[in-house]
Amino acid sequence: MSLNAQRMSSKSSDVMAKTLQRLSSGLRVNSARDDAAGLAISERMTTQVRGLNQAQRNINDAVSMLQTAEGSMIEITNLLQRGRELALQAANDTNSTTDRQSLQAEITQIVSEIERITQTASFNGNKLFSGGAGGGTPTTLLEEKQQIIENLQTSWLEQSEDLIQNYLGLTGTNVDLTVILDDDIAGASAYVVGSGDTTLMNLELHIDVNEFIGVGLTLPNDSLDQLLAHEMTHAVMAVTTNFASIATNDKWFAEGVAEFLPGGDSRLSSVRGSYTDTQIANNIDNIRTSWSGSNLDYATAYAATRYLHDQIGGDGVKDMLAYMSADTSRTMDDYFATGAIAGVTTADDFVADFKANGAAYIGGLNLANNDTGGIGGTDADGGARDTTWSGSVPDTENYTSNPLEFFNEVWPNLVQLETNETLQFHVGAEAGQTIEIATRKVSSSALGIANIDIVSAANDAIQKIDYAMAAIDSERALFGASMNRMEFAIANAAIKEENISASRSRIVDADYALEMQELTRNSILQQASVSIIAQANIQPQMVLSLLDS
Repeated sequence: MSLNAQRMSSKSSDVMAKTLQRLSSGLRVNSARDDAAGLAISERMTTQVRGLNQAQRNINDAVSMLQTAEGSMIEITNLLQRGRELALQAANDTNSTTDRQSLQAEITQIVSEIERITQTASFNGNKLFSGGAGGGTPTTLLEEKQQIIENLQTSWLEQSEDLIQNYLGLTGTNVDLTVILDDDIAGASAYVVGSGDTTLMNLELHIDVNEFIGVGLTLPNDSLDQLLAHEMTHAVMAVTTNFASIATNDKWFAEGVAEFLPGGDSRLSSVRGSYTDTQIANNIDNIRTSWSGSNLDYATAYAATRYLHDQIGGDGVKDMLAYMSADTSRTMDDYFATGAIAGVTTADDFVADFKANGAAYIGGLNLANNDTGGIGGTDADGGARDTTWSGSVPDTENYTSNPLEFFNEVWPNLVQLETNETLQFHVGAEAGQTIEIATRKVSSSALGIANIDIVSAANDAIQKIDYAMAAIDSERALFGASMNRMEFAIANAAIKEENISASRSRIVDADYALEMQELTRNSILQQASVSIIAQANIQPQMVLSLLDS
């Protein structure tokens, strides 16, 4: 009985010791023997909680770094704003050369301060913008690209839109037209591209900068005038007719109309030196669906369109485009089915007609005079339009940032800053949970303002400062968006930490109500077992008392 009581007392002592340990530590799991699986799970959760704690501190440090960077950019913006004011003042002819030189002195100080800010801005020893001496390089062909944009805004786009409206009867539909300046384009000087099933949207006007430089960027510029009129014809047709069908089934018409607007006699005359009139006419089969962009293709398209213009009569191609633009589902076949040309009811019929009669038609054109053969001119229509080489696309002098009435122009940001470095901010509790933010190399040179001169070129200085401000605004927008993202990352980390802490608590924390119950129970058992041991130890004495008697 004594041994049994002692065993039970030892058992209750062990349980009571474990209960006291839990009550004193506040933990249900104090060692692996308490709950091996629970301990493993809780340790992983502890790692998560501590990792998320550190991640929140990381994110706050990242926000501080971005705020420092944006603070420097705010001051650069303020300096640029002041520089722009000075440039506008200098552009006014009420100022003498001496006055402008005084204004230039402040411009020089502004540029120097921008350079100092970009070279010295740092966070914890990390350069924010410079990435080393120089702080970036100017955008490739910056001066030339600025001149192309200025020409587009001064003359090229407006004059093209006016011609298309007057002689083709078409206007745009206020869709976006994004101007993209490419350093080089294979096989083209410029082109228009868009997307859509019938009419096209999201138009892009691509320009080969090196090709334009080769031709020359001064105005007037007859060659580039005609090229831009050609491409803008594509843009307007793309948004007003079933251009997808035309480009797929009768490419010659899309290109022919674009050639007919400025006039294509010069190219046709050149091609006749290498090809017979019959070869030119027969080439229409090839260019209906397969366009190579050769001079022969353009010459054939132009000749076929001008022949079509004459066959229709009246306003010719203008009438045809009016019919097709009235319902953008209409195709070339739909137009010919109206009986506009006797004996021609499909596009196939017209192609056959041109192959049969095109050579004679081309032979009868006057390609030797100064008339380009453009629509509305003397050669094509007996009209009063000036279609001489220098006059078919007249230059205008009306500089505006919004030259097109029927399109929404989207201009390129000519200052494209180089990447300085990509910063990685660790925002999670696990490896690889990072947010990457690229900083840019910024300097007066990279911004294109290192050599601005408001004494002799104030308007040019205004444009350069505008491009620089656009580049800085873009970077500030990136920093602002990143800081907003960081705030959400902090909130996410805090919520995860809270939930994981609660989950860990359910596993490892002691239930005080339950443990107090166990403590009370085992305390009673402990006291009872001590009493029983005492009673059990008395039993042998009772036996001895019988022997004594």
